Amino acid sequence: MLFSNIYQDKKVLVTGHNGFKGAWLSLWLHNLGAKVTGISLENKAEESFFKANGISEFVEDKNLDIRNLNSINFLIKELQPDFVFHLAAQALVRRSYKDPLETWSTNLFGTLNILEAMRSMQKKCACILITSDKCYDNKEWSWGYRENDLLGGSDPYSASKACCELAIKSYIKSFYDKNSLVRIASARAGN
Repeated sequence: MLFSNIYQDKKVLVTGHNGFKGAWLSLWLHNLGAKVTGISLENKAEESFFKANGISEFVEDKNLDIRNLNSINFLIKELQPDFVFHLAAQALVRRSYKDPLETWSTNLFGTLNILEAMRSMQKKCACILITSDKCYDNKEWSWGYRENDLLGGSDPYSASKACCELAIKSYIKSFYDKNSLVRIASARAGN
């Protein structure tokens, strides 16, 4: 039994569900029996994993801007998810130089909006917020970074992800103590 059926018939919210990683996660969760709701901006790409595999046929597909706190609050209160996976981001370093404010607002304020909306939850929920291995101060080492390495980032994308890690830690320490019904964790993804 994979994952002891932990996701069977559970309500799962995936932000960034129509991006590459979010689409794979949504497919995987669906195959594990979850009732998946996804929020993203519309994916305008001609070809994408999300479109090619018809993921919108089994995921409740909502086009919402992660930067809109009112919409996020309403959705989370309405859905009352059992799990939240936050992957929505402006994820391209090159694009972060062209439009740094979009990168900062999407990545940092999108994450803050999820953290803030989760404060209204009145039931048990696990919330996993995905940042990036780019959140570390780049030392050009030949080995991988560790949890205790310094956060940093010279470009807008990397710096915004480092700030997300600080925001997550702040919310955990300030609002999600050991007695909270909501459990918050961050995970750092890489390519």
